[in-house]
Amino acid sequence: MVRYANISQVPMEVRAKLEAYVSNLNGTTFVVKELPPELTGALFARYSRASTGLRETLVNEFLDEEGKPSAEKGSELMDRVLNAFGDDSVGELEGIHVGIEGVSQLGTKFFEDRRIGGSPLEQSTRYVKFDQKDEQGRWKYLRPEEVKESGLLTQFEGVNNHAFEVYSTSIGRLSSYFEKVFPRSEFTILVNHDGQNVSVREKELANEEERKSFRTAYAFTIRCAALDVGRCVLPSSTLTQLGIFGNGRYFTNIITHLKSSELREAQIRGEELEQELAREIPSFIKKGRKNLKVTEINRNMYALAKEIFAGITPTSDRVTLVSPAYYIDQVLASALFPYTNISLQQAQEVISSLPLAKKFEVFQAYAGNRETRRDRTGRGLEAGYPFTFDLVGCFGEYRDLERHRMLTQQRQLFTPDLGFVMPPEMEEVGLSKAVEEVEAEIRNLNQVMREVGLEQAAQYATLFNHRIRFTFGMNLRELQHLAELRTQPAGHFGYRSMVMEMVDQVKRHDPWSALFLGFVNYDDPGNKIARAREQGYLAGRNLATGVDGGVDL
Repeated sequence: MVRYANISQVPMEVRAKLEAYVSNLNGTTFVVKELPPELTGALFARYSRASTGLRETLVNEFLDEEGKPSAEKGSELMDRVLNAFGDDSVGELEGIHVGIEGVSQLGTKFFEDRRIGGSPLEQSTRYVKFDQKDEQGRWKYLRPEEVKESGLLTQFEGVNNHAFEVYSTSIGRLSSYFEKVFPRSEFTILVNHDGQNVSVREKELANEEERKSFRTAYAFTIRCAALDVGRCVLPSSTLTQLGIFGNGRYFTNIITHLKSSELREAQIRGEELEQELAREIPSFIKKGRKNLKVTEINRNMYALAKEIFAGITPTSDRVTLVSPAYYIDQVLASALFPYTNISLQQAQEVISSLPLAKKFEVFQAYAGNRETRRDRTGRGLEAGYPFTFDLVGCFGEYRDLERHRMLTQQRQLFTPDLGFVMPPEMEEVGLSKAVEEVEAEIRNLNQVMREVGLEQAAQYATLFNHRIRFTFGMNLRELQHLAELRTQPAGHFGYRSMVMEMVDQVKRHDPWSALFLGFVNYDDPGNKIARAREQGYLAGRNLATGVDGGVDL
């Protein structure tokens, strides 16, 4: 086969076909496109070791005699590089989009807990109503296999059905409530009148196009406010969907994580994901397999945490800037944190008094049986940040804050143990008693499930406004990014106030840090209709660009 050293040597008929796969033939910067998934990754892997440029490499090694891409050649090279030589970095050269539907709210965390190399985006409970039943007339929530096998399905369905009934009723009542709290007469949108952008009320609108945009923006504001509050009673079993873009290494790690999980939903999803990705990027995911060592480590760590922290009542402070400790105690506390329900600060204090032999026992359990460098230890080893926060917030608040990548985060099991936050609006619309009944029922279900050994699956028996504990470890630059982003008025009122408190504690501890936190927004943290200003601005922008914002309604 003829090989070409540079693009000028490639015959015109081959160059014409090559144009379908690169954005230009002569420039030094170009986009690669329209190639089969495995071939693109293989091309870049070969590119790193080839003396020729990428376009020449593509022609020389990956196009057949007719100038068409050979997926077989790509798979062959990827199999050799990834699986024979173990060059894991090559696994990041290929990416793919995946849709995950009919997954529980808890199940979304299977994918979102591991963020490096993957970009997930899930269906929003702030914009989408979860009040529709399926084709069989059933509310859309997961009936876990563990629950079916335990004989608790009837109780599980009864409690979840009740939760969805209250949720469905609440949306209408809350919408009417917020329409009174924030009447149309006070709402404004940004429009261009006489060459100037001005905020106008409904009576000042100039034409039907502006009136339509106004109606859409106002309806969106009211709906977001209602859904923000109403979701308090949604169960963690609620079915949702998410889209993910990830590279090969991300999906390999996800498949291993899913197949190694104790939850059946995760195991099933791992098998389904592996099956579908094998159609597109088979070489990238060959290393994704169940890891029994993880199961053993988790079992041993749960047992040690139960022994070491026996009889300790967990604190429930919303925000705690954890005090520094000896490095060994920081790592130990961080390692044990996901396996207990006490705060990280409490864990550090208990661990500080343990004998050295006991500390090494915990370390040995956490390391497990490491036979190769690929037997990597968990995130507890990432301890030692200048700022580590122990946070207690609702599931909804956690969902928004967990998106941040440039930090270390861990969480404990979802339980009702840390209490439930009752939105005051539920009292205003006459549903607080109904919500209390649902909370009591699901708390009882959670306890029953734990008593029969379903400790992990009992997480499905929790509500969005049950409080959970999680930790964030970060440096000042990440705090700057998180704090200045997550305190903006368009954000959820719950996490906004939590982040404000995080910043306040850091400023008290290190006053000089305020110099770098100048764009933290302290405006009205409890405002349920804080999105009104944003929707008014978006209405004007949509008008200017001819976009119909009503499609999202």
